[in-house]
Amino acid sequence: MLLALAGMLAQAAPVERIYVSTDREVYLAGDAVWCSLSCLDGNGRFSDESAVSYVELVSQEGTACTAKIGLLGGRGAGSFRIPATAPTGTYRLIAYTAVNAAEEGTPWLAGSRLLTIFNSTSRARVADGVEIVPEARYEVLRPAPLAAEGALEISTRVRVPKGAPAVLNLHNGGENASISLSVFHEDDLLPADNSHTPGRFLQTRPSWYASLKRPVPVEHDGEVVTARLRGTILKGEEDLAFATLSAAGSPTDLYIGQSEGDDRLRFFTSNIYGDREIVCEVFQLDRKEGYIDFESPFLYPELGSLPKLRLSPSQRSDLTARKAALRAEKALRIDTLTTFMAHREDLLLSSVAPRRYHLDDYTRFPSFREIIVEIIPELHLRTEKGKPSLLLTYSDALRRQFDVTDDILVMMDGVVLTDLNLLLDFDAMLIEDIDLYDEPFLCGKTPFFGLVNVITKKNYVTALHFPANVRVLDFQGVAYPVAYNGAVPKGEGQDLRQLLYWHPLLQVDAASDYRIEFTAPGYAGRFKVVAEGFTEDGKPVYQTFTFDVE
Repeated sequence: MLLALAGMLAQAAPVERIYVSTDREVYLAGDAVWCSLSCLDGNGRFSDESAVSYVELVSQEGTACTAKIGLLGGRGAGSFRIPATAPTGTYRLIAYTAVNAAEEGTPWLAGSRLLTIFNSTSRARVADGVEIVPEARYEVLRPAPLAAEGALEISTRVRVPKGAPAVLNLHNGGENASISLSVFHEDDLLPADNSHTPGRFLQTRPSWYASLKRPVPVEHDGEVVTARLRGTILKGEEDLAFATLSAAGSPTDLYIGQSEGDDRLRFFTSNIYGDREIVCEVFQLDRKEGYIDFESPFLYPELGSLPKLRLSPSQRSDLTARKAALRAEKALRIDTLTTFMAHREDLLLSSVAPRRYHLDDYTRFPSFREIIVEIIPELHLRTEKGKPSLLLTYSDALRRQFDVTDDILVMMDGVVLTDLNLLLDFDAMLIEDIDLYDEPFLCGKTPFFGLVNVITKKNYVTALHFPANVRVLDFQGVAYPVAYNGAVPKGEGQDLRQLLYWHPLLQVDAASDYRIEFTAPGYAGRFKVVAEGFTEDGKPVYQTFTFDVE
């Protein structure tokens, strides 16, 4: 029995289930979707296992768009924009971790959310996904409100003047909880589903361990980026390949990977945030015939039939208003009014302060060789067996100085350059700064005694001509977690905001009161407040409130 149990645990992993909440349930194609994720373990508590989740917006026709959202202590937040070409229909927003993706069955369906999406600029519809409903029938389809869950209370004035400041009061009569809070315009565009609550999600939660179809690493620190090697791995390293992965823009997004005896490379990142260009170099890969393929972490599932979107002539005025609001959003620059939330920090160079040389402060020289000689005394250029190398005078913990050759990293715009000729042949007039890190540091398990990062004016590094064993590609990073506090810029046209306030990671302490301030929009209508989440001990929280702007 013990041997059998050991075999079962070898193919098992800790249970993780993700509950998805969003700022609204009904959108237009082109809208931004603001997400909040609650990742719970087998006991219903916030999980501290995975550090990243994967999000897909899926219709009956397949995946429309994807996103990555970081997890910190079981909570995550981010946003993505619905493609402007998305056809009218019902979509399911799913979220899962790497463990979920490898589980038996479809565990990510439990906490997923149905979203209703209208395309106001195209007649395109999800195949067999729309039902035409007469006006008289549509008017009686609005579902009854869901029952409250937990001990959170919401109150505000039931009538608020247009454009006036408003105050939302929260009272938490229960335990400490983490919730999302949304204030948005509730028009007559009906959602496809009205049964998504934390309490119902908890009823689907399994216990003990999850059964896996295939072994996968739990992404404790961040996304595990996987690449497959195509071509010949040069002998001499026990058929193992050694590689670097670096993201243009920052020297801290540097990772070192090694193959595991097969054709796969794995880079254990601490999450690369934002959409970036990344450069991967495999040193033992044949420089003429070898190349690198990166694997997608997304499932791209086939979900089958979804509830049909109900289309009615009575929706015309609401769709027209939504379309005008979407056009006005760009003028209001809502994206610039967000507040960045805490996220997982990369600590690669956190203890090493750079010494910066801003080249515009010096006489300009046309070559990197001259810059080294005339401006930067810590750097020395040497040639050994016809190959150039850089030496950096660095200091140890006792501030003693040493010269080193092989144990420093040379980078351009945060990208590792193993061929120094790429830098020596570069137009030095395009270099803006040179940062020197002259203390030892660790990248994974590999020690380095210094780092030189050459910063160009417009991230020119990705335009260099790399050999075939180097792959440069656009990389979808983890979305930055952000909140929107409802601030409105002055003098930017009519305020037609549909979303008035959004906080994806609001912590509410037990027996506490909170005051949330926001600004009413410049039009009249009915508005809804939705708070949903979980207490620290795994109990559901769900509460709504409705008020009018006049």
